[in-house]
Amino acid sequence: MSGNIWKFSNQIDDEDMEFMAHEFVTYSMACDYYRLGLKPVTRIAHECGAVYKIGKKVLIRRSIFEEYLRSQHRRS
Repeated sequence: MSGNIWKFSNQIDDEDMEFMAHEFVTYSMACDYYRLGLKPVTRIAHECGAVYKIGKKVLIRRSIFEEYLRSQHRRS
């Protein structure tokens, strides 16, 4: 495994491994994985600059989104 993910390997399940395989995710994938509604995911993605448009498709860059979530969690 790459990065620091091996440190948490006892906490990772198949859903996590599937999700981590994607650098870009859709809004619905992010909603399902993070257990957030569409409006919070959309707002957070735009706040942190993780939104990428490819043609008509809008994707979220997972690494930027997760780093933003971590930084907000540390503040509270």
